[in-house]
Amino acid sequence: MTAASRWFHRPDPRPHARIRLVCLPYAGAGAAVFKGWAERLAADVEPLWVRLPGRENRLRERPLAQWPELVDEFAAALTEEVPSPYVLFGHSMGGMVVYKTVTSTALSRVPERVVISACRAPDVPRAVPALHELPEEEFARGLADLGGVPAEVLAGRGLFRMLEPMLRADLRLAETWPPDPPGPVPVPLTVLWGDADHVAPRAAVEAWRRLALGGYRGREVAGGHFFLTDPAAGVVELLNREIGGCG
Repeated sequence: MTAASRWFHRPDPRPHARIRLVCLPYAGAGAAVFKGWAERLAADVEPLWVRLPGRENRLRERPLAQWPELVDEFAAALTEEVPSPYVLFGHSMGGMVVYKTVTSTALSRVPERVVISACRAPDVPRAVPALHELPEEEFARGLADLGGVPAEVLAGRGLFRMLEPMLRADLRLAETWPPDPPGPVPVPLTVLWGDADHVAPRAAVEAWRRLALGGYRGREVAGGHFFLTDPAAGVVELLNREIGGCG
């Protein structure tokens, strides 16, 4: 396995696919949040789930907590491992990574479209308090209030302490977003928001329209901030429709 290939989990390799879908999870999560998606994607779409350092089979690697390093390394891996045409999807912090990557000079081949989910536009203030510098107990309580981290991780002190550096690194990225003045999205953009999301509510997500010079579509789904883990939200079906016109 090469350094670049470690960034991607291929649950269902489809070498002759018409197009590839590259998905980035929310802060603290890995490729496992996309379990069950591959079989629901269109047959001509190859799924690739992104694993950032510090989780799953990259647990021993140093988590990345600085935007320039993360974007440069991910853009290089994407260029090496994922042929065109492809679409980028990111949920919450994953959406931030998608935006920073697609607007980075480090990316040599842009995607056909980007889909940003449950993620406020970069010129919209954060709606929840910052957590990444809190003491351990307060940090754990803040994560519990936010949701998204399994209860067994927060309850098991040994497991929590093992994952804490990665969780803090991810939250630091999300809470120092954006690191630079926002620029336009150079490709067509679709945004998704949950009708009960208080972290990235509709107005905060629809604000992406101002940066969508390549075209914009907005879609509302049922659920709170972590709606992508609920099959009833229909995210995979929405992605099939968005990808259908690409490539």
